[in-house]
Amino acid sequence: MKNIKHIAFFFALALLLFSIGSCKKDFLDVNQNENSPEKVDVKFALPSAESYLGYTLGNQLSIVGGFWGQYWTQGPNANQYANLDQYVYNSSEADRPWEALYAGTLKDLQFIYETGTKDSTKRNYAAIARILQAYTYQVITDAWGDAPFSESLKGDAGNVAPHFESQEKIYDGILDMVNEGISLIDFDKDGPTSDDLIYNGDLDLWTAFANTLKLKILLRQNAVRPTLAQTEIGDMFANGDLFIAEGEDAKLLYNDQKYQQSPLFTTGIALATTSNIFGSRTLIDYMTTINDPRLADYFAANGGGNIAGLYQGEGKLLGGNQTDGTWSKPSEQIIGPLASTFLISASESYFLQAEAIARGYAPGNDDQVAYETGVLASWNNWPNAAGVTTTDLTPYLASDSVAYPLGGSLTEKLKVILTQKWIAMAGSQNFEAWTEWRRTRVPAFQTSMTTALAPGQFPGRLVYPSDEVTSNINFPGIKTVDKTMWWDVH
Repeated sequence: MKNIKHIAFFFALALLLFSIGSCKKDFLDVNQNENSPEKVDVKFALPSAESYLGYTLGNQLSIVGGFWGQYWTQGPNANQYANLDQYVYNSSEADRPWEALYAGTLKDLQFIYETGTKDSTKRNYAAIARILQAYTYQVITDAWGDAPFSESLKGDAGNVAPHFESQEKIYDGILDMVNEGISLIDFDKDGPTSDDLIYNGDLDLWTAFANTLKLKILLRQNAVRPTLAQTEIGDMFANGDLFIAEGEDAKLLYNDQKYQQSPLFTTGIALATTSNIFGSRTLIDYMTTINDPRLADYFAANGGGNIAGLYQGEGKLLGGNQTDGTWSKPSEQIIGPLASTFLISASESYFLQAEAIARGYAPGNDDQVAYETGVLASWNNWPNAAGVTTTDLTPYLASDSVAYPLGGSLTEKLKVILTQKWIAMAGSQNFEAWTEWRRTRVPAFQTSMTTALAPGQFPGRLVYPSDEVTSNINFPGIKTVDKTMWWDVH
């Protein structure tokens, strides 16, 4: 088991360093790092990098994904996230997550990688760093599209205006990074222990993480590069590559003490209001229809003892002075001080495998097994659902809209796989859920009642940060939220 106090210490340290560094707006996003990792040991740089990544995924990107993945919506008695219900995202909102990912996570990881490739005793640090770099760059390109990649992190060498590279090139690069990271893993050498906040230095788990990440990277491109996806994924299965299994979730844990709590809880305390985030009827109504016990894990009961949501964007149409107790808020497990930040979950891993097999990218006919194991892994992550697994899971898996259509079409199979994946990610992997929806358009979403976009349009990306717009002479031009990604062919 991870040392939670140790994790909390590094998380608090990273937050402190970030809060100091983020007061500056002088190109921190890709060129400088107030944390100066070059002056510290890799055993301190690794938890710092992981903490930055967890903070960004579990805070700003989780909020955006929660709203645009139609898990959450703005309540009627506050305004903090009303713009998200309108599908509006301002460039200034992008400054903090962009800065944290580049100047926090990636800069630290680059230092670890360079140190570890020069010092054979730190080779496994370099391996982990390279794998996490691939993960982080995928988050960046999936959020913003074209982005600094090969020219990023070179401010110390004088490149203060990095060019933006296409998503296609970035995806080529991150695939190479994952492969390199796997090749660097050396089971005969020591590596991190408690300074690795995700896997405590377990190299078998990091190998499984890298394989699962590679599978995700390849499936993300299935519509634009089907041959690459099929060939590479087929090789992985033929080689017997292992993926993340139940109990091996890649996640960051937190501690219920001031400055050590989960990122989203910390944000809620800073805003001094609990009237912003409520459950979306898109998720709540669907889970109610299929009698899904995870609903009680994801949301707290309203004042009447029921779980009830608002339509997307409905809150601001109701006007103020409503009773918050009419609707349900995210549960303590989702938004409380101990809520974990997930990078890749076991359920996600199984759903990725199920999709690969269903598409014919992998041999065999175990797609139903992988699918049902993914549902089980998700149920076991939540106390209410886990408590009824032995009695309720079997009839649930046989019910309408959930039963796997083994003899059905690919479209029918993907519908149940991707819908269950969306349910499993609710509240814990919001950004990834929104990204997967953009790739697949499953399940069907309702347009927000307060949308500022044209009828039928949905957010396809985040807008670029204001720092890039105003400070980088090689900035390629503004992209609005309705513009789709390279891998999004809808």
